[in-house]
Amino acid sequence: MIRLDTLPAPQRRALDLIKEVAAEKNCKAYLVGGPVRDLLLGRMVIDLDFTLEEGASAVARALAKRIKGRVRSYPQFMTYKVTADELPEIDIATARSEKYRQPGALPSVSPGQLADDLLRRDFSINAIALDVLSGELHDPTSGKRDLENKLVRVLHDESFIDDPTRILRAIRLAARLDFAIEPHTQELMRTAIGDGALVTVSKERLWRELALAFEEENAPRVIEALNKAGALEVLFDRREVDRSRLERVQQAVKSDPTLDREVLYVSTILYGNASPVDLEGSGFSQRRARNVMQIANEIGRYADALAEATTDRHRFRLLKHASRELLAVLAAIGPGEHVARFHDYQKFRLDLRGTELEVPSGPHIAKALERTREAVFMGEIGADEARSFARQMAIKYLESK
Repeated sequence: MIRLDTLPAPQRRALDLIKEVAAEKNCKAYLVGGPVRDLLLGRMVIDLDFTLEEGASAVARALAKRIKGRVRSYPQFMTYKVTADELPEIDIATARSEKYRQPGALPSVSPGQLADDLLRRDFSINAIALDVLSGELHDPTSGKRDLENKLVRVLHDESFIDDPTRILRAIRLAARLDFAIEPHTQELMRTAIGDGALVTVSKERLWRELALAFEEENAPRVIEALNKAGALEVLFDRREVDRSRLERVQQAVKSDPTLDREVLYVSTILYGNASPVDLEGSGFSQRRARNVMQIANEIGRYADALAEATTDRHRFRLLKHASRELLAVLAAIGPGEHVARFHDYQKFRLDLRGTELEVPSGPHIAKALERTREAVFMGEIGADEARSFARQMAIKYLESK
């Protein structure tokens, strides 16, 4: 029995609205896929996916009008996305069947029945539908039984050939739910990887799947599982990935969610041997790519140089041009007190302006103020000495031009 009252308030309101609009339009609406799976498992439901055999467009547009929201149409996939303030994204699709014209390509879709829509899906546990009006459960592939047995199972033997990205999704889903991959599915996956199925998929699609792995709650476990299965070799060749480094990255991201987690995880995967070729298809900007290269290839040098430095001034010179992600990794691999002190230094402000130095303007003023800020922070001089010290430095830098 699915308990819809366990849904968070915004999702429950969205579901109630779908019920009302579908009833008014005399349409049958089904909650499908991941949301049904998670409801059956008692897990938090975030996104809502609905399928209708008829009337998807009418329901989507009527819903958007009622909630003063927006609707986006994706005709090639016969889907609609409805968004509004204070409600979750609502995906509404026409039930469809699909055909793969060649391995690894996106499928061509055509209208179908609910059964067609469920049978085209990736895994049995994602092929369950709930009639939102009657509460009837549709489970043509015994997904509920696989949920009870904690198994991830594909629906047919060509599944990983038709869409090899399902390999990454199977591993990600199993790790997220703490499920096992069903033995026959495991064998199909192993064969597909060995036969080069992933080569038939564009690297852009593979990178999108990898980015989703980085978003998982237990990303280190997912990345390690992907690597052990050989699913990352098509992007990075064979690598030894240190689980402890991945876990340190995860802790850094949890401590500061504004860090670029993709840069951090990729640089950890490529630790010690990164090349721009490894990032083909990633969509990384030049700045992010340089960040990956710096962390992956130079973290050891940075760590050794920090360990050998004897003064804060020397350490700060080393850290001045490091990215926030590189600083996070250095803090994680320890000892972190040097990075913490550098962060304190970055926040430290000196109440002194260049106009107070009575020295001709120029770049030497900024340089003198920075040297003075450094001297006060490190205790070389007192705050009351800052103005005279800065003036001396400015004159010195001006005369040495």
